[in-house]
Amino acid sequence: MNAADHHRLSYFEAIVEAFDGMVYVCSPDNRIEFVNRQVVEQLGRNPVGEACHKALYNGDQVCPWCPEQNVFEGRAVRWEFQNPTTGRWYYNMATPIRHADGSTSKLSLSLDITEKKRAEDAHLESERRLSTLMNNLPGIVYRCRADDSFTMEFASRGTKRLLGYDPEELLDEGPHAFQRIVHPDDRKNMLALVRETVAMRRPFSFIYRIRAANGKEKWVWEQGEGVFDDSDRLVALEGFISDVTAYKEVELDLRKENLRLRSSISDRYRFGDIIGKSEPMQAVYELILKAAASDASVIVSGESGSGKELVARAIHRLSDRREGRFVPVNCGAIPKDLMEREFFGHLRGAFTGAGADRIGFLDSADGGTLFLDEIGEISHEMQVKLLRVLDGGGYTPLGGVKLKKSDFRVIAATNRNLVKLVQEGQMREDFFYRIRILPVRLPPLRERQEDIPLLIDHFLSALTKGSDHPKHLPVRVREAMESYDWPGNVRELQNVLHTYVTLGKLDLMGQITMGAEADVPGPENPAWQGKGLRQRMDILEKRIILGALERTRWHRGKAAQLLQINYKTLQRKIKSHGIK
Repeated sequence: MNAADHHRLSYFEAIVEAFDGMVYVCSPDNRIEFVNRQVVEQLGRNPVGEACHKALYNGDQVCPWCPEQNVFEGRAVRWEFQNPTTGRWYYNMATPIRHADGSTSKLSLSLDITEKKRAEDAHLESERRLSTLMNNLPGIVYRCRADDSFTMEFASRGTKRLLGYDPEELLDEGPHAFQRIVHPDDRKNMLALVRETVAMRRPFSFIYRIRAANGKEKWVWEQGEGVFDDSDRLVALEGFISDVTAYKEVELDLRKENLRLRSSISDRYRFGDIIGKSEPMQAVYELILKAAASDASVIVSGESGSGKELVARAIHRLSDRREGRFVPVNCGAIPKDLMEREFFGHLRGAFTGAGADRIGFLDSADGGTLFLDEIGEISHEMQVKLLRVLDGGGYTPLGGVKLKKSDFRVIAATNRNLVKLVQEGQMREDFFYRIRILPVRLPPLRERQEDIPLLIDHFLSALTKGSDHPKHLPVRVREAMESYDWPGNVRELQNVLHTYVTLGKLDLMGQITMGAEADVPGPENPAWQGKGLRQRMDILEKRIILGALERTRWHRGKAAQLLQINYKTLQRKIKSHGIK
C-alpha cells in the first residue's frame, strides 16, 4: 500500500469515526468485518466476526428488510426500518464495496431517527386532531388566496352542513366559487370591508347573506384575518364562518315589531291603563318602552294625580320582571320611626308587640319591582340604608343578625323638585343619582288638554257602566271641564266626574259651578232618591275629604291638618270611602 492509499484510508477512518451513526461492513455471508466506534458503544462490545442480524438485532435469521441481494448485485439502496427489539427507528444506506480480488462486501450506514419519527408522528397527530376539530365545528374553517377575489383554497367539512355544498365545490373558480354564492347586495361591501381591514393589519368581522345549495338564503357571520409572510406581504386569509340565520331572523322580527309598535303608538289613545294620544304622552310612551327594556332605576316625576303609578305599572308589565310582584310603597304615609321595619321586616321579639316574623317591602319585591311613591319623604338615615341595598350590600331585618339580599328593580315617583331637595340638603346627592338613572317626566293635564275629552269619555263610561246614569255629559258641563286647567290632574278629573255622576253637580276645586241651586241637594234631586241620612252624610263626607286632598295635592298629612283630624282617622276614612 503506497502513501496515497494510506492517506485515503486515514481520511476514511476519520470520517467513519466522526459519523454520528453506526457504520459496519458485512461479508456476503452476513459476517461483520468492520464496525466504527458508535457500534461498539451501543452494543457494549466489538461484534466483528458475528452474524450481522444476530449482533445488531438479536435475530436468528437474516433481517427481512435487509437489501443484501440488491447490494451484492452492485446497487446502492436506502430505507427506513424499526428495530423490533428496541422499537427505535433507523435510516439506513447500503452500498457495495468491490475488492481487488473480485469479492464484494456491504457497507452500511445506520442513523437513529427515532426522535425525528416521533416529531413527525406528533405533527401528524396534531394535524389529525386539528382536522377533526375543524370538520366537526358547526361552521366553515377556511383559507383564501390573497388574489383580487380572495379565492378559497381550503374549506372544512362544515361547508356541507352549513350550505349543502361539498367543500371542493367552493374552491378555485368553479360554478359555486364562494364569492359567487354571496348575496349580490352584500358582495361588494364585503370585499371592500375585507380589503380595508386587512390593509390596516386588523381582524375583520361582519354579517352578510349567502345562498345555500337548496336555493335558500342564509345569514352568516364571518371573522378572520390576513396571513403575512416574513416580508410583510399578504399571502392568504384565514377565518371562520358560522350560521346566524336564527338570531338574525329574531333581530329582524324585533325590528319589525318595534316599528309596528312605534307606528301603532303614534295613533293610540291609550297605553295600558294610561289614557292619552297627545304629543307629550307619545313621548312618555317612548320612555316607557326604553325603561322597560332596561333594569336600571327609574324616577317618574309629575304633579299629584298625573298617573305616576300607572306609568310605573306599565314599565313593570313590559319588563323582564313582569312575572314578579309589583310592590307599591307610599313613602309619605310611613312614619319615619317605622320606615326601617316596614322596608326590611322584623323578627319575632324585635320589639314590643312583635309576636311573629314579618317580611318587609324588600322581601316582597324580590324578583319584581319596588315602586317608591313620594320618594322625597324618605329620611337621610333611611336613604343611606337603601343606598347600601341598591349597591348590593344587603340589609338586616329588625331584630336579626343575618344579612339578606333581594333582587328587585326600583321605580320611584315624586311630585317634588328633587334637585332642589339635594341643594337644600334634604336628599343625599349619591342617593339622588342612584335612583335617577332613567328619568320619566309625566306632563300635567293642562299641558295635554287634547287628552281631556278622551279621559272624560273613559271615566264616564266606567262610572256609568251597569247603571241608569246618563252616558253623556250636557254640552255646558263638558265645555266647562274641557276649559278647566285641572290642578289636581287626572285624579281630580276622575273624582269630579264621580261626584257629578253621583250628585248631579259639577264641583271644581270644591266649588259647585253647575247643578242644583244649593250646595246640599234637596230631596227632589234624583241623586238623593232612596238614600237615608247616613248615606247622605257619607256622600258629603267623601266630598269634603276629596276636596281637602285636592287642595293639598294629595298630601295626606297636610289634608289631615286641613280637616283637623288625626292622620290615622283620615287613612281609615279614605279606605272606607274607597278613595283612590
